Amino acid sequence: MSNKNKIKTTEISTVLGMSLLLFLLGLLAYMLVITNSAANNIKEQLVVDVYFRDDAREIDVRKLEKELLAMPAVLSANYVSKDSAKAILMEQQGEDVFEILDGVNPLRQLIAVNLSSNYVNKDSAQAFKKQIITNNEYIIDEVFYNQAHFLEIGQSFNKLEVFLFIAALLLLIIAVLLINNTIRLAIFSKRFLIKTMQLVGAKSSFIRRPFLFTAITQGFIAGLIAILLLLGAGYLLAEFNPQSIENITKTSEVYQKELIIIGSIFGGMIVAGVFISYISTFFALNKYLWIKTDKLF
Repeated sequence: MSNKNKIKTTEISTVLGMSLLLFLLGLLAYMLVITNSAANNIKEQLVVDVYFRDDAREIDVRKLEKELLAMPAVLSANYVSKDSAKAILMEQQGEDVFEILDGVNPLRQLIAVNLSSNYVNKDSAQAFKKQIITNNEYIIDEVFYNQAHFLEIGQSFNKLEVFLFIAALLLLIIAVLLINNTIRLAIFSKRFLIKTMQLVGAKSSFIRRPFLFTAITQGFIAGLIAILLLLGAGYLLAEFNPQSIENITKTSEVYQKELIIIGSIFGGMIVAGVFISYISTFFALNKYLWIKTDKLF
């Protein structure tokens, strides 16, 4: 095999190696985003029930409902009257559930509050409870939420996110080391060409220019190939799990948000490919620009 073919093979292997590593990085990044999104969705489904005294006037309860909706911590607040609560319970448990009570409705009117995901933790929930009770003791009977759920969900997803983040960070370090090593080998195969250009009077900036341009091109191509691999993985996922696509396109808002996330990951893959390739090539070049001729052999 000629030297030219060896260089070509090295360049192709460099691009393919970067592509696979960038694909894995992009996949981990998307899993991290999906995990975070799933965690937020589950957190926002947890409910804080604000129960009111029997003598609380509906006008006062409705006023508090508006105040709750204005709070940054509150995602939604829905008033449920005693009659509505009775109808819901009868639908769930059957119409005969109130027969033993001789038609008396013991249920209380309430406001079901969903907190924003950022506030679904033990400390924030307690602070929220204290805030809404203050100055409203005359109408509020009890503020109830499942403390175990608030604590467990936050901890479980935090552990998963930390694990994925560490995995992505380790993969990034491995990617940088492997890509750097591959590029160093590619530059090594051209060390005599670099030294020859120096001997005929070429400046370092002139010598670097084509190598750095090639590095940028290789990083960009590797990023594009990684994107195609990720799209292929997404297509296979859609084939085996059509529900995943239905969830993404459920509403235009969700669809647009998903497009922004995917676009950001794709852009990050290309930027990472170009940056790693450029930096690795720059430092590998410096070694052979300053090395003595007798050290080349």
